[in-house]
Amino acid sequence: MIQKRIKKQAFLIAVFIVFIFTIHLKINSQTIDYSKFIFDNYIYNEDIASVKIEISGNDKNENLKTRGADNLAFFPPVIDLYSENQIKLTFDDLSGEIKYMKYTLVHCTHDWQLTKTLYPNEYLSRFLEDDVIDYVYSRNTSQSYVSFTVKIPNENIKIEKSGNYLLCVYEDNGGKIIPLITRRIMVAENLVTIIPNILQSTNISDRFSHQEINFEIDFNNQRFNNPSTTIRVLLMQNERYDNALLITKPYINQGNKLLYNERGAISMEGGNEYRTFNIKSLRTAMEHVEKIDYHSDGVHVYLYTDEDKHYKAYENNIDINGYYFNETIDFTTVDEADYAYVHFRLKYDKPFKGDIYVFGELTNWQLKKEAKLSYMEYARTWQTQLYLKSGYYNYIYLFVPEGSNVASADLIEGSHWETENRYTFYVYYQADKSSYDRIIGYNSKYSFPKNK
Repeated sequence: MIQKRIKKQAFLIAVFIVFIFTIHLKINSQTIDYSKFIFDNYIYNEDIASVKIEISGNDKNENLKTRGADNLAFFPPVIDLYSENQIKLTFDDLSGEIKYMKYTLVHCTHDWQLTKTLYPNEYLSRFLEDDVIDYVYSRNTSQSYVSFTVKIPNENIKIEKSGNYLLCVYEDNGGKIIPLITRRIMVAENLVTIIPNILQSTNISDRFSHQEINFEIDFNNQRFNNPSTTIRVLLMQNERYDNALLITKPYINQGNKLLYNERGAISMEGGNEYRTFNIKSLRTAMEHVEKIDYHSDGVHVYLYTDEDKHYKAYENNIDINGYYFNETIDFTTVDEADYAYVHFRLKYDKPFKGDIYVFGELTNWQLKKEAKLSYMEYARTWQTQLYLKSGYYNYIYLFVPEGSNVASADLIEGSHWETENRYTFYVYYQADKSSYDRIIGYNSKYSFPKNK
């Protein structure tokens, strides 16, 4: 009898300890003040530069190959849940000093709000945050910097749920959180199959300027709760969030498939191929570089003046869909790559109401204020400058009309149905309001692909 009582007491104590430990984890998991973070691709400190996200790991992964991942360096920041691939974040700190930095992941809804139905310890395991410890100092450069690398998931932070994640890098100053970088990434489950088709727009008015997108979702004999209302699809053109489409209803529900093939219903401006410049060398002028000057404040690279392409015929140019990569041919290693002020000049004399921006991965896929062009009366050109690292870059000019936050390439670049764009489809599923937004599948497809 006494032994049974002791065993019962020991069992109750064990249950109590587990209960207290669970509560402790949930309380501790809410210590980071998420209100300090902007839930978007954002840089909070002017010393942070060359922020780049890419997929690291097995570039022979057949799942990625079938989704259009011909080059992992130029692919959206999405990996499969529990896969061997990682998201790799790299960035430079131009202060040239080591900061005590940490990083964490925040689970988000399909529209990039904080997920309130999950605690961090439910979607992250082992630890909820980790130190940024992988770094290298620049060598032989006029601009001193420290290059940092973060790869996730890793042995310290495991990801246990699919969905949108905000990768947050911050400085921990005695418990005070100082945000440095936030980047949007995705983790997906491979549950459904997305079959896309890109064609010339069937709308008469858009026939020569837009691309039409049809697709279907095959459930692969799996059951989903009321899929016509619980499944949403985010459609992105290259890496642009400003013109992304959130599709909430299918055209036809076939039971085991959802069809999104209504004639003319889903179309996007084709835009044009990206422009290119090459600053792998800061000694010799390369592709699209007119001259290189040396001033007391650093190296200045002047690109050739860009022309308005709106009324020009489509040209089949090869690009890397807005991405860039850092490289130097002046030295032997990438940590010897230097920085320069790159001057953009655009000749455009027609009146317009709105703003023109340089856009691409070089602006973190953002319409950044430093990338907005200003008119220089003396030169009769629109100009801006960006501080960039040696490498190879793509860019375009986007126009944002007054009162709008959706940009268009048509005003400066022109828009053509033949343009090669990569369309990426993310399928979100939330079974009920007490659940969370899962990504149950994704796929990429190029419109009218070119040989590269």
